[in-house]
Amino acid sequence: MVNDKLIGSQLGSYILVELLGHGAFGSVYLGKHFLLEHKPPVAIKVLNTTLNTQEEVDRFFQEAVILDKLTHPNILPVVDANLYEGYPFFVAEYAPGGSLRDLLDTFNGAPMPLMDAMHILNQVGQALQHAHDLDIVHRDLKPANILFNAEGNALLADFGIAIQVQKTRRVDEIGTPPYMSPEQFKGKISKKSDQYALGCVAYELLTGQQLFTADDPYTIGYKHIYEQPVLPRDLNPDIPAEIEEVILKALSKERDDRFENVADFIIALRGAVGLPITQSTPLPPLRNPQPAIPSKFDGIKTPGQNTPQSDDLKGHQTFQVPDHHRTLPATGTNPNPTPIVRPPAQTPIANRARAQASSNSGSNNSARTVLAWSVTTGLDHTYYSEPAVLNSVVYAGTYTTTIDNPLKEANQLRALDALTGQQLWAVTTNYGIYDAPVIANGIVYVCAGNINQPGEVYAVDAASGTILWSFPTSEFIKIRPTVANDIVYAYPDHAVYALDAQTGSEIWAVTIKAGLAHRPAIASGRMYLLTERGYCYELDALTGQKLETFADLGEIHAAETTVTGINCICSSEDELYAIDMQTQQRIWSTRLDKQISGDLILRNGVAYVGSHGGFVGDSANTKLHAINTTNGQILWVAHLRHEIESAPVVTDNNVVYVSTFGRELYAIDAQNGHILFTAKIGKGRINRPAAEQGMIFVSTGEMHALEIK
Repeated sequence: MVNDKLIGSQLGSYILVELLGHGAFGSVYLGKHFLLEHKPPVAIKVLNTTLNTQEEVDRFFQEAVILDKLTHPNILPVVDANLYEGYPFFVAEYAPGGSLRDLLDTFNGAPMPLMDAMHILNQVGQALQHAHDLDIVHRDLKPANILFNAEGNALLADFGIAIQVQKTRRVDEIGTPPYMSPEQFKGKISKKSDQYALGCVAYELLTGQQLFTADDPYTIGYKHIYEQPVLPRDLNPDIPAEIEEVILKALSKERDDRFENVADFIIALRGAVGLPITQSTPLPPLRNPQPAIPSKFDGIKTPGQNTPQSDDLKGHQTFQVPDHHRTLPATGTNPNPTPIVRPPAQTPIANRARAQASSNSGSNNSARTVLAWSVTTGLDHTYYSEPAVLNSVVYAGTYTTTIDNPLKEANQLRALDALTGQQLWAVTTNYGIYDAPVIANGIVYVCAGNINQPGEVYAVDAASGTILWSFPTSEFIKIRPTVANDIVYAYPDHAVYALDAQTGSEIWAVTIKAGLAHRPAIASGRMYLLTERGYCYELDALTGQKLETFADLGEIHAAETTVTGINCICSSEDELYAIDMQTQQRIWSTRLDKQISGDLILRNGVAYVGSHGGFVGDSANTKLHAINTTNGQILWVAHLRHEIESAPVVTDNNVVYVSTFGRELYAIDAQNGHILFTAKIGKGRINRPAAEQGMIFVSTGEMHALEIK
């Protein structure tokens, strides 16, 4: 069935005016009465599956009669049901306030204020209990099926999907996996399955995160059945302990361990926050309902362009950071983007975020980001590398995925105005630049190289873009250099070069036959490099002389100078430890509950490192740890939705920025591990961000600038 062909068709008494969205179950259209023009608009859902037998048709109309009995004020009324060329469709009142999914998206992963969440849960719970009293099970409760009327009251929708459910066996078509109960994945559905789904919604409202996530529905099902979730208070410490206890009971793996019914669940929630336990007692109105946006259709209000009425509709896009980008030319004149106003430089980001958090119902996670500008490289199949920023200038390299006859301008080092994204200068390099530049003493240092080709190290004047020197290497280089002691260290896979930072002349070089396993660590004139065979070599960083050879140290992440000498921070599986490199003795050892993943960053005596176990995208098993490098004490742990993509960035304002494979950017308070905000950015993988004076710069292939509000 081709959905677009239905536009303009008449189904029953209604003409289909606009496609709102479509997905696995069906398509939702905006409809108007064919004759009575003053009738309010309706939402018409046309299911994808035809009814081919008389038995199926009879059953459909029997179900429609049952749905007509749902007359609760918090249930979206179904006003008609019929068939169109064998396809069943339902006609419901149109909800102009959008969906709970839309509202959650505006929070950018932050938790909803407690009383707003209670307002929604109370109304949805009453609606569910009404349906259960009529022996009707919803089967697909989720934020996209919770709509809002013009007054901001919640309306539970999409009961009619139960017909489609009975005809399928695929796990991703019998519900929406993030909100499905363990028994639902096994094909056993009951009223307590709806209670579990409401518990999932409550969890998401109050933590900002879904209960479980993964890349496929079967993995999510495994987690619902076997794994325990992250405790809500670990994600949002402001949640009262009593609320956490109530939600976890509704999320019990076994049905018999949940509340007797949804009414008891809601009564327990109300009691936990000190509200009257009678469900009918009204709560304060929702303080931040989804705003309605005027539509072209006769003054009707719509929730947004192409906004669907369910999570399975492809018309819906999760919208945290807008994606209206500009294309900059590779050479020639610059465009004239609209400038933005920079936040005051004297206001630390963390303080600004904390101030906003404390003024928003006590939530520690209410700061947000606004897209200031977004630019492409201006060339097909050409992308920005990780950025670096200094003195209001963003520096980033470019690279191309075009192998045959790439444009010369595809490989460049560029300087962009941090306020506007305008290109200030560009320097063409012989090869692609994949990692971030390093800026020191007014010079930008980058490494360039393409697979199966040589590499090159460049020093470029930061102000003018003049190439000061370049140094060719026999092997390509993809990782950024290190600048220390007026020496630039460059790391091809099988060598280390030490170059004079001012002239580019070679000071020393060593060849590593086995290949480098990690970026070498440098401290107090010593370099520690680990080979792929597991051997660690200690070199004099000034001369390249080999001083010691070590075996079985594990992975070396960082080195730091101490009162007694040099300690290396190492790891093996889920164990992190510090070794005195003079005595070879362990100073401390800390075992994390999951395997260490990603790069470790050392800052002011604290190591920031991720751990992950299970599946990619496993929200219950991805954490960022802050560890005191003096004694190995874990200072705090932050729970993340997805596995960490790149090394954390720690700013002078005591904010940790980290990106994940889920295209999320987290800002975390370095002092206590509280998540200040999260944002989803662009369409590709998020590289390591850079930050300066209330702005964040991050590449997803395009370059984005975000302003912290």
